[in-house]
Amino acid sequence: MQARWGERFAESLLAEATEYTPDTLPEAMIDEGEARALAHLLLDRVGAAAALPVLRDAGHRTADYLLAHRIPPPAQWVIRLLPRRLGLRLLLAAITRHAWTFAGSGRFVVRWVGTWPALVFEGCTMCRGLHGDRPMCDYYAGTFERLLAVLISPAASVVEVECQALGAATCRFRLDGMS
Repeated sequence: MQARWGERFAESLLAEATEYTPDTLPEAMIDEGEARALAHLLLDRVGAAAALPVLRDAGHRTADYLLAHRIPPPAQWVIRLLPRRLGLRLLLAAITRHAWTFAGSGRFVVRWVGTWPALVFEGCTMCRGLHGDRPMCDYYAGTFERLLAVLISPAASVVEVECQALGAATCRFRLDGMS
């Protein structure tokens, strides 16, 4: 947000949505409501067309953090070494085991339909109370996309094909560029 709209805008939005300042950012995980409030306020202030690319970039940055600090290098090495489908299964199993850290009170599931899986949020916390004219989960799409591009296929992309903000029952993501 700072790079796009300036430090003042970013600090103001952060304080309004969460009561944090750059000097008081938490070092531990935050409540899902704070993340949702910040994303919703950004969408409200600048509109989806401007906010969604910023949220996707935040997802990419989250994945970079996970790769640097949470996914051990030996695990990354093994995932890259395996054939794509097997590496993907291993990665998605690990993501599912840790889904409580990002799904909050919602539920994350992997649904294998055909060759490649769909990633699904039931009761998506980021969409709670959100209504839009396009899929709104670019933060999650960006996180998954970067993890897949680094660990499975450089051509990987993630597209949200159903979104609760549009009235769908779930938020569902399609994986492209995997073969």
